[in-house]
Amino acid sequence: MRIKKYAAAFLAATTVLGSLAACGDDAQVDNKTTPTPSAGEENPGTEGGDDPAATPTPAATPIPDRDLGGMEIIIGDHWSPETPAEPSNAQEEATAKYRQEIFAKYNFKMQSKTVAGWGEMTDTCVNSITAGEPAAQLFELDYRFVAKPMANGLFYDLATLDELDFSEDKWSVAVKDLMTKGDSIYGMRAAKSEPRGGLIWNKRLFEEAGLDPELPYDLQASGEWTWSKFKELCGQLTRDTNNDGVTDIYATVSQGAATMGCLVASTGSDYFKKDENGMLTNNMGSKEVLDALNFAVELYNAGYEMPTPEGANWDWFYAAFQEGKGCMIFDEEYRCQPGQTFGDAMEDPVGFVMPPKPDGAADYHSYVCDNITIIPSCYDAEKAGNIAFAYNVYTMATPGYDDPNDWKETYYSHFDDERAVDETIVRFNDGVSTHFLNQTLISTDLGPDLLWVYPFANVTPADQVAAIKDSWDAIVAEANGQ
Repeated sequence: MRIKKYAAAFLAATTVLGSLAACGDDAQVDNKTTPTPSAGEENPGTEGGDDPAATPTPAATPIPDRDLGGMEIIIGDHWSPETPAEPSNAQEEATAKYRQEIFAKYNFKMQSKTVAGWGEMTDTCVNSITAGEPAAQLFELDYRFVAKPMANGLFYDLATLDELDFSEDKWSVAVKDLMTKGDSIYGMRAAKSEPRGGLIWNKRLFEEAGLDPELPYDLQASGEWTWSKFKELCGQLTRDTNNDGVTDIYATVSQGAATMGCLVASTGSDYFKKDENGMLTNNMGSKEVLDALNFAVELYNAGYEMPTPEGANWDWFYAAFQEGKGCMIFDEEYRCQPGQTFGDAMEDPVGFVMPPKPDGAADYHSYVCDNITIIPSCYDAEKAGNIAFAYNVYTMATPGYDDPNDWKETYYSHFDDERAVDETIVRFNDGVSTHFLNQTLISTDLGPDLLWVYPFANVTPADQVAAIKDSWDAIVAEANGQ
């Protein structure tokens, strides 16, 4: 069992039970559980919930007095427990006290509450807003399910509300950009975006291959962490340890979707993009995307990636990495957290860096994933403004825990070294990441059409992209409300 250098991160307290208020009559709320992902599907929810106050941010502009008239506001999500946990540390106690003070000062109550399971969340949001009786005054939605209801006008235009200033540091720039259409902004996140796609490596296997176990960090820091350097390392790390002509340790073991996703993101591009009017466009045939897919196939064909064992489960690569059969794996940061795939099950120390960048690229890029907060569009300007005001003060940093670097304490507990946080997670937070748009298309799945075809045994990436172009153009048009 690995020993983490820091204690588990502070978690923000959830306080004060409140009753539901809606556009019309009060709606009934059913607590439902989050469904288990099906084989090959990525984790449907944000691990450990998504309390926006869990990541302290600098204090905002002073807030004027306002009497909200006893409003009881629900932040509807798919993970909050029915009974909030009691504060368990000094920060949680301070946060609980701070929230009680703002509830009294501005005369309102606010609570995160499960209003549907993950699989039912979109229908609950859409149907209740359409009926004029939202199941919550704010919804926390999986970023994959926002495009269609946004295109159908179900989210309030937050750019029209004076109560929200998205130039303040506490707001996620990636979410603001994702949810911007023209001059309008339809969603927000009052916290830093969650870092996701990167490269995790086994430091022991680097040493056994005669490489410095800190090498990926050093290359990242010097700007030399490139595709060509990564391929060179793959050649050094792929080894036949007993000279029987059979590879015993591979450079990589990865899910194809994760490998391609990280490499596509590393170009600063995406499977889908936005045009100047904020409309989604199909970008699969771009040079950047095809270069990334071809590089992934090149690595596989060179024998650097462990092939899928016959009869293996879809997630075989996680056990293979844990067992030291592969030196590196493209995956998401949360896999290193305590209780997650590599957080407790790995005896060997691991590191975490951004995906390598294409040769000649100016900087590193990856992707982030977030739940997105929206206000229903059926509210009038006064009520929407009051909800926005309440949410703004609710998500302010707790006094005494507002140092700009306090967020690092959360991530130090995830890793075996500080460099993962100080050199890699910092890069995510500095805005070099690109927010993946492909899964914001409601009810879509790239898997059967593209991701599960990897490593393109009987077709080139370009041919596969061309074959699915028409169907994906139609999906894009639907997501745009066309």
